[in-house]
Amino acid sequence: MTFLLVFILGFSIAAVGIIAPGMLNMTIAKISIDENKNEALKFALGSVIIVFFQSFIGVFFAKLLEQNPMVSTTLKRFGVVIFLLLTVFFIFKGINQKKQKIDVKLEKKKNRFWYGVALSSLNMFAIPYYAFVSLTLATSDLFAFQLPQELVFSMAAALGTYTIFYLYAVLFKKVEHKVAFLINNINFFIAAVTGLVAISSLYKMFV
Repeated sequence: MTFLLVFILGFSIAAVGIIAPGMLNMTIAKISIDENKNEALKFALGSVIIVFFQSFIGVFFAKLLEQNPMVSTTLKRFGVVIFLLLTVFFIFKGINQKKQKIDVKLEKKKNRFWYGVALSSLNMFAIPYYAFVSLTLATSDLFAFQLPQELVFSMAAALGTYTIFYLYAVLFKKVEHKVAFLINNINFFIAAVTGLVAISSLYKMFV
């Protein structure tokens, strides 16, 4: 188990999980456009600090589940269902994205760092997301539940999230129209990824 592999996995998983237009990254884009890039990056920094703790807590819960073989086996089967549901979810999200734009309203006179902390803390999907993906990686022998790897994974997740936020803050205004196709279809790309993971998991369960 190399730290580089753990870092790449944590970075990639976080980036894929946040790349689709959503409340956090669209808020960053709007702050950058309406105010300035620095304020947007303050918001991003506040957000990714929470992401670090969310991913670390998610890995902690995954470790507890992994220690119970019965729970771990059940969760693997349940995970296939989750990935199939995520595939359907992102397909419908992609369809709806073509019909409407995400409307973001900024809170006025807010410290953008703490605003980022507050909004990121409301993302209840993050902890179960990191719990499940880390357990999936561990069962595939790509991740070990040891403190050094857990810290590297969580730091990579925070950095991967910040990278996507940075791109939204810096590039969104410049390339908004040029990448309209990508933005409108990114959910279909994520659906394809989750679908492949579900198929791969089914294959490993029965072969």
